[in-house]
Amino acid sequence: MRALADAVARWRTPKPQPPQRGEEETPCVLCGSDTSTMQSYATLGVCSACNYHHAISAWQRIRILADGNSFREIHASTTSIDPLSFPEGGDYRDSLREAFRRTRLREAAITGVCKIQGRPTVLIILDFGFLGGSMGVVVGERVAQAFEYASNRGLPVVSVITSSGTRVQEGVLALMQMAKTSAAAGQHSRRRLTHVTILGNPSTGGVFASFANLADVIVGEPGALVGHATLRDVEEAERGELPPETHTAESHLAHGLIDQVVARGRQPDLLASLLDLTAPKPRLRIKRGLKLLDWHPSRAINPWQEVQLARHEGRPGALDYIGRIADTFVELRGDREAGDDSSVITGLADLGGQPVMLIGQERSRSEKRQPPLIRPEGFRKSLRAMRLAQKFKLPLVTLVDSQGADPSRDAEEHGLGHAIAENLAMLAGLRTPVIATIIGEGGGSGALAFAIADRVLMLEHSIFSVASPERAAAILYRDQSRAERLAKALRLTAADALELGVVDRVVREPRGGAHEDHDAAAAQLASAIREALGDVSNVPVRKLVRQRYQRYRKVGIYQSFFQVSLRRNLADLQDDMRGRFSQAFRKGMRGPRDRDEEAPGIAFD
Repeated sequence: MRALADAVARWRTPKPQPPQRGEEETPCVLCGSDTSTMQSYATLGVCSACNYHHAISAWQRIRILADGNSFREIHASTTSIDPLSFPEGGDYRDSLREAFRRTRLREAAITGVCKIQGRPTVLIILDFGFLGGSMGVVVGERVAQAFEYASNRGLPVVSVITSSGTRVQEGVLALMQMAKTSAAAGQHSRRRLTHVTILGNPSTGGVFASFANLADVIVGEPGALVGHATLRDVEEAERGELPPETHTAESHLAHGLIDQVVARGRQPDLLASLLDLTAPKPRLRIKRGLKLLDWHPSRAINPWQEVQLARHEGRPGALDYIGRIADTFVELRGDREAGDDSSVITGLADLGGQPVMLIGQERSRSEKRQPPLIRPEGFRKSLRAMRLAQKFKLPLVTLVDSQGADPSRDAEEHGLGHAIAENLAMLAGLRTPVIATIIGEGGGSGALAFAIADRVLMLEHSIFSVASPERAAAILYRDQSRAERLAKALRLTAADALELGVVDRVVREPRGGAHEDHDAAAAQLASAIREALGDVSNVPVRKLVRQRYQRYRKVGIYQSFFQVSLRRNLADLQDDMRGRFSQAFRKGMRGPRDRDEEAPGIAFD
C-alpha cells in the first residue's frame, strides 16, 4: 500500500522546472555581479566572480548530484500535518500550503534512490525554501525511513543539509525527531554502511546536532553558515560582532569538526570516490615473491649518519609517497572534537585496486621539513581513521615519520597521554589488517602510537628509537653534545630494529638515500606494502588480532634480547665447541660425549 501511495503522491506533485536564464539582471547576493549570463550560476547556483554559493532547491541538488533520470522519490506520501494545532504567529497550516505552492514539495525533506556516477545511493535532501528546512514530525519520519530503507538494502546514504533547525510550531514532538533520526543513522552505521553529509548554507540547529553530524565524512560548502546555534544566538552570547568566517564551514574545518570544504561542482566526483572506496570489496590477493632489494649488511653506515639521512630536508614525506603510490586519495581532516593537527594526514586511498585507510605523519608542514611533533588532535584524528577502517573492513597502512609527541603544556592540557594510550589500545585490537611503515624518524611514543601492526616495514635509512639521540643524551648526561656517541648505543638503525625483531622487513632505498630519487623510493615502498597486504589478506581477522597480541606480548627480554644475544654469541659458542672436539680428538676420544658432563653455558651480554 505504501508503494502505491508514494506513486500516487509523486504523480500528483508537479516537479519544479529548472531555472531559466532570462534577460533580466540578477545580482549576486555577495558581490553584486550580474549572474544572468553566468553558466555556473545557471547550473550550480554559484557566482563565477566571487564563488558565492547561492541557495538552490532540493530538485536542483538532485540534478547536480544524481545521474540523469536515475532519481526515484520514496516516502512521497508522508505529508505535513499540524500536530499541536499551533495557534500563534499565523495559521501554521496556511504556512505549509504556501511552502508547498512555492517549492512543489510536500515537506522540507525529499528522499529517494538514485545513482551517483553509477553507484546506487539513498539521497536525503533538506530544502531551506520549505519553512527554512526545519525538522518537524514528518521530516524526521522521512529521514528515519530513508535510513531504514538504506539499511535493509545495504545502500550508502548521502544527506544534503540546508536547515534552520527544529520546527517550533510542532513543539516537543519536533525536538524528539533528533532522537529518532540519530537512532536510525546509528542503526545504519552499525550495518557498516557509508553515510556522507554535505552542509549547505545554512546548516544549524537540531538537524546539524543529530543525524548530520553522525556521518562518516562531513563536507561543507564554501562560506556556508554552520553550527548548532544560529548566528544571532552566537552574537548575543559573545555580546558583540564576531570575527570574519566565524561559524562557517571554513571555521569548522580549521577546528577539526568537518573533513573538507568542497565547491558544489566537485561534489559528485568526491561522493563517487568516497562511495567507491568504502564499498564492500574482497581483499587484495597478491602472489608472494615480489623481488625487493632488501637491506644487506654491506650497506651499513655509521648510526649517526643514519640519523642525519632520516632527518634530511629533502627526504620524501607522507604526502610525497601518497601522491606516488595511491591511484586515488581522499583526505579526511579533524578529530571531530577540538582541532586538526595538519602534521597528521588521514584519508581513504586506492593502492593498485585495494581500498585502504592511510595515516601518515607529514614533515612538509613542519619547520625545515623536519619530522613533526604530534599533538593530541593528531592522535585523535588517527583514532577516528582507525575506527573508520575497522567499520568498512579496510586495511590500515601507516607512514611513520615523527620526532615524538608534542611536549608542550598546551598539548598536555588537551589530553596528550590519553590520546596516545587510546591509539595504542585501538591498534593492538583493531579488527582489520594493519601495515606500518617507518619512512623517516620513528621517535618514542609519537611513532609507536602509529606503528603497532601485523607487519612492520622500515626504510633502509630510517631510525626507530625510544628517544632522539639528543634527548637521550640530555636525560643520561645532561649534555646533548654526546648525542652522536650515544646513537650507536641506542641501536636505532633499521639493521638494529630488524635484528631486535621489532620490524619485519627493511626496504632498500636508492643509493645515497630516498631524497636522491623520490620515485624510486616510492616504487620500492609500494611493492613492499602490496606484498605485506597480500601476506595478511588470507588470515581471518580473529586470528590476525590474536597473532598481533602475541607478537607484542612477547617483545622484550623474553624474545628479542635472548635471540639477539644468542646470535651474537653463536660464533663464540661454535668456536668453543670446535676447540673442545679438537682437544677430544687429540686425547684419542672417539665415543659419544658423557651425558653427565656439564654443557657449556651461554654468556649473555
